[in-house]
Amino acid sequence: MAQSTGGREGSGSPEPERHDIIVIGAGMAGLTAALYLARQGVDVLVVSKDLGGQLLQATVIENYPGIEAIKGVDLAMKVEKQARTFGAKFRYGELITRIERLEDGSFLLESARGSRYQAEAVILAFGKTPKRMNVPGEDEYDGRGVSYCTICDGPLYRGKNTAVVGIGDQGLEAVALLAGLCPRVYYVTPTKLFGDPDLVARVRSAENVTILEKHEPVRVLGDGRRVTGLVVRDKETGEEKTLEVEGVFVELGYEAKTEFVKHLVDLNENGEIVTDCMGATRTPGLFAAGDVTHIPFKQAVISAGDGAKAALAAFNYLQKRRGRNVEIKGDWKKTGRVKPKVQLRVGLKKRKEQ
Repeated sequence: MAQSTGGREGSGSPEPERHDIIVIGAGMAGLTAALYLARQGVDVLVVSKDLGGQLLQATVIENYPGIEAIKGVDLAMKVEKQARTFGAKFRYGELITRIERLEDGSFLLESARGSRYQAEAVILAFGKTPKRMNVPGEDEYDGRGVSYCTICDGPLYRGKNTAVVGIGDQGLEAVALLAGLCPRVYYVTPTKLFGDPDLVARVRSAENVTILEKHEPVRVLGDGRRVTGLVVRDKETGEEKTLEVEGVFVELGYEAKTEFVKHLVDLNENGEIVTDCMGATRTPGLFAAGDVTHIPFKQAVISAGDGAKAALAAFNYLQKRRGRNVEIKGDWKKTGRVKPKVQLRVGLKKRKEQ
């Protein structure tokens, strides 16, 4: 049963910021949901730590329908701009850490910074979070030499020695990127080297890459301001060594951080949110979409479809909650907000004449 905060709102806390629907997360699922809701005239707010989520990790996307090749961050910016065109609002730098269903059926959300929001429906689309090393010094130097996005931060360490703690293709890609920027790159991986054969060959042949197979991180070293080294351990011999590096890039995969919503949803063995075919969870008014759910394939195009589906379902829920006998099954209406380009009109005219 969904939990309630009871009379918490009157306990002296600041009045929450109210919106029709709040979307948590600004990856492909969250951005698409915001686009679809805004087109229906819904007051929708997207609350997210950043723009793009896991799209930031994609140097190039070549399998998104209609787009031959695009950087992940550029795709995110395109969809965000499109959603803003229809009135969607965005709040970045916020991490939602608490959500409760109130007695009136609405939802109260709180962020790590103490911001409070209230909405009649919520879409959970916060994707997955990079796995951490869980070693001393990691939290202290997070953002000061420890990074979880090589694509984002790698260029900042040009000319500096770095280490990648990773596994599989994700780790190999990070090493390959840094090898073109840094004089020395250490690859610390807990297993034997594995992954795409071309990537493996590329990493093995790089003269400035030192591969430490079957090694694990022990602690991050620093001078109080920045990272100065990484202590690693040989898993077979127990021998420890210190790598003199200024940057530590963690590429160990992702996990679903769903602990704060487990009282409102069902989770599978991987901590992913279980939904029905419409993106609904077991709590009325609470929907989920994208990589944070139990969908089997984690792809941008699938997350986009998931976000659209959850948005339409959330819109229908909102109408019923307000006593309106209106239910949409698609989003085909013309709003007049976006004007077709002159070139497109000319191109269509020429095609008809031919």
